[in-house]
Amino acid sequence: MTHSQSVYRINRSRNDFLVTLKGVKYGAFAGLIATLLVSLTVAVAELAYGLPMGTFYSTVGVILGSNNVVNAGYLGFGLHVIIGTLIGMILGGIGIRWRKIRLLIPYKSSFLGMIAGVVVWLIFFLPITTLLIQPSIQHIAVILAIAWQKPILADQLSNSITNIALIAIAFHLLWGAIFGYMMSSLLRIRVYKIKQHYKDIMSIDPTIRLVTICDPDGNIVFHRHREGIQNLLSNEESKQSLKMAMDAWKIRDGFSSKLGKGMYVLAEYEKVKRITMPFGDDLLLYLTSEVEADHSVIYDKIRSLEAGLQYWNW
Repeated sequence: MTHSQSVYRINRSRNDFLVTLKGVKYGAFAGLIATLLVSLTVAVAELAYGLPMGTFYSTVGVILGSNNVVNAGYLGFGLHVIIGTLIGMILGGIGIRWRKIRLLIPYKSSFLGMIAGVVVWLIFFLPITTLLIQPSIQHIAVILAIAWQKPILADQLSNSITNIALIAIAFHLLWGAIFGYMMSSLLRIRVYKIKQHYKDIMSIDPTIRLVTICDPDGNIVFHRHREGIQNLLSNEESKQSLKMAMDAWKIRDGFSSKLGKGMYVLAEYEKVKRITMPFGDDLLLYLTSEVEADHSVIYDKIRSLEAGLQYWNW
C-alpha cells in the first residue's frame, strides 16, 4: 500500500466518523427543538381537557417515585426532553449514514421523521401510558388532589390521560415533521458551505484546467473551468467525456471487492491529463490539467484538502 493510499484510508475512516458525529449533533439539536415545541402542544391539550398545565409530566414524575407535584412535573418534563434529544441523536446518526435516506430533501425528510414519530409513540409513549400510568391512576389522583387542594376523580383523570395518549399520535407526527425539516435545513446549510470549499480545488495547482464533481447518479454538484483557459471540447463533447469517465469508473468499481477500492484513474493525452477519483463519501471528482502537471502531487493535495474539509464537519 502506497503512502497516498494509506493516508486516504485513514482520512476516509476519520471522515466516516465525522459524518456520523455530525448527524448525532444535528439530530440532538433537532430532537431538542422538536420536543420543546411538542411540549407546548401537550400543555394546550391539557388546558383543553380542563387539566392544569403540566399534569401529564406530573403524573410521569409521580410514577417515578416523586410525591411532590412540582418536583414530579420537572422530573417528567426533564425526562421527556432528554428522551426526545436522545432519540434525535440516534435518528440523526443513522439517517446521515444511510444513503438511501435523502435527508437533504425537506418533504422526504419530514415524512421519514413522521414515520419515526409514530414508531416512538408505539415503543415509548403508549407503553408508558398503558403499563405505568393507568395502573397507578388512583395513587396519582390522590397526590394531585392533595397538591391542588380539590377532589379529583380517578376515572375522570384516567379518561383525560387516555385521551391525551390517543391524540399524542398527532403530537409525535408533529415531532417527526419538525425533526425531519430541521435535519434537512441543517444539512442543506452544510452542503452549501461544503460547495464553497470545492472552489479550493482549483487553487491546488495552476495547471488544473477543469474541475467537476458528480454524485453517484451523475448529477453535477460542482463545476468550475479555469478562467482564461479555452475548453478543447464542446459542451456536448464535455458531457460525453464525463459520462464515459463515470461509466468506466463504475465498471472498475465493480471489481473493488477483489482488487480493493479504486484510488484514481489517469488518462494522459497529447494536450491534457485527466484524473478521475472518488471524493468525499460518495462523490466522483473529474479533473483535467495541462500535460506538464505532476498528477501525483495534485492527487496528494486533493486528498489533503479533502481531509482538511472534514467533509461534513463544521
